[in-house]
Amino acid sequence: MGKQDSAILYGVPKVAYGQGGCTPFPMCIHSCAKYLGLRVDYTRAMAESGAAFRLVWNTACWDGGNVDAIFTFDDPAKIFHCGMRSMERELKLLNRTQETKKEDFMDFICGEIDAGNPVIALGIIGPPEACVITGYREGGRVLTGWNVFQEYPEHRARVRFEKNGYFITGDWWENPCTAALIATGTESLPPLTAREALRNAAEALEGRMCGTYAKGILAYDAWKNALLCDRDFPADAVLPLLVERMMCHGDAMDCLSDGRWHAAKYLRRLAEQHPAMAPGLNAAAGELEGIPEIIWKEMIPVLGGWERGEAQTRRLARAENRRLFAGQIERMKAHEERAYNYIGELLDGNV
Repeated sequence: MGKQDSAILYGVPKVAYGQGGCTPFPMCIHSCAKYLGLRVDYTRAMAESGAAFRLVWNTACWDGGNVDAIFTFDDPAKIFHCGMRSMERELKLLNRTQETKKEDFMDFICGEIDAGNPVIALGIIGPPEACVITGYREGGRVLTGWNVFQEYPEHRARVRFEKNGYFITGDWWENPCTAALIATGTESLPPLTAREALRNAAEALEGRMCGTYAKGILAYDAWKNALLCDRDFPADAVLPLLVERMMCHGDAMDCLSDGRWHAAKYLRRLAEQHPAMAPGLNAAAGELEGIPEIIWKEMIPVLGGWERGEAQTRRLARAENRRLFAGQIERMKAHEERAYNYIGELLDGNV
């Protein structure tokens, strides 16, 4: 445990949903890297972690967890290995198991903070999404930091705030979604090579089933089929059921609009750094850019905006709109398949 009763790292950039991103783990990487003086922006964190290339759909139900970056690869730990590699850091992870004690988490947090390093955690406030721990009080029993859910109404009663906006919470261990800690001050590693980055991208994009989860290119079909299942949108459906459908559909749109835009941006950077690979990289980037274009220019206008209010929810429930979306999803899938093939050709060559 830390030798001090309290320690807080001020100046760690805020992590919150918005124009800066909508995928918490890469957002946390970007925040911590900036604080530590590392040259890792959100685009690099998204692409090299693999999160920019993910799409997942649980075929067993309308699953609000589809969008979680932990499903990017079939091995749940790989997203964390790749994410820390984007920071050029070795992964040091403490998972919460039946044997893990609160004191184990406190020791980990205090040790890292005392060394001047913020900690990335899963959970703390709300779901097991990534957040940043920036400090501790009472020997680690009370934590401060940034969490994308910290100002959500359902959590406000259990959270206080520092003047600079950091959350303050003392019941983080009681949250069953507090699942893991990741150190950011670990041993330095070399950056990913272009080949390693492309290999990880291809692994995330590959269409396959992992349990009940359709992943990569195959997820487009699962998403489309769910929208075309009229019995899941009955005429007498109560609004909460339709809101659940809208959340899953909206998360898929967010995943692709955020992810594929940054994936394309990253591939174009690689093209500048590796002229011999530029034709294939730029071709793949162009295909990926076509995906958010369809969402922004065609899907969103049908819904009547990016919001997920009752108006958008009712529009999603209309059969004619869902059939329109099915066609748009097919076209997005075609863009993805072509991008995947370009990346495969690069990997088959001497990258």
